[in-house]
Amino acid sequence: MHPVIKIILFLIYAAAIAFGGVTTLLAGAVLMLVLYLPGPGERLLLAFRMLRRMRWFFLSIALVYLLFTPGRLLFSAWPWGPTLEGLAGGGLRIASLVLIVFAVNLLLRTTPRPALISAILWCLTPLAWVGLPRERLAVRIALTLDAVDSVQVIYRHRPRDDEHGAEPPVNIHPASLKARLWRIGATAQRLVSAVIEQAESAPVVAIEVPRPSSPALLQWLYPLLLGALFMVLGW
Repeated sequence: MHPVIKIILFLIYAAAIAFGGVTTLLAGAVLMLVLYLPGPGERLLLAFRMLRRMRWFFLSIALVYLLFTPGRLLFSAWPWGPTLEGLAGGGLRIASLVLIVFAVNLLLRTTPRPALISAILWCLTPLAWVGLPRERLAVRIALTLDAVDSVQVIYRHRPRDDEHGAEPPVNIHPASLKARLWRIGATAQRLVSAVIEQAESAPVVAIEVPRPSSPALLQWLYPLLLGALFMVLGW
């Protein structure tokens, strides 16, 4: 399948999942299941790793919906607290984000990076009509993708806190939540410093953006069919 078609399919899928209801989410989950099962298990493992990195983001969404959505209280004896409407709304938003993460991972793992950049460049063709430099944007996307991989490598090979002497001050209990937050801040500070140091010492390299090509006419049926499916489901 042409990379341009993959990107358009992803955009349709993400929009439908973000604004659809329960039926749309169920259809999206079935679609992801069908696409992931025939593939290698590593692809699914990478998707779960992406979800693991977003666990605090999901938790914040759940708390906001649970505690600040008006409606019927989960615990009627309490004067204020989580609501049934907040539970339903938060669950729906988190489920939609999980499905979108699976779709992003599928797009990235099934499309070579040069082909992906070329497809993005093709999709940005309207910018050239108004005089905007789409090539610069494509190069920045390439640099961002490379930077993400570099940061992940730096994080995985970072020294442990005890090796760096990154222990909380004596007035903070080592097992407390404040100590954990202190360690997270210290790790983030070291990570930023390492990224800046690597960026300053990295050699200048040339990035070649492949010339974009148009997809075959028949492949445009895939986005039309996917959009029609979600429209029928009530998107």
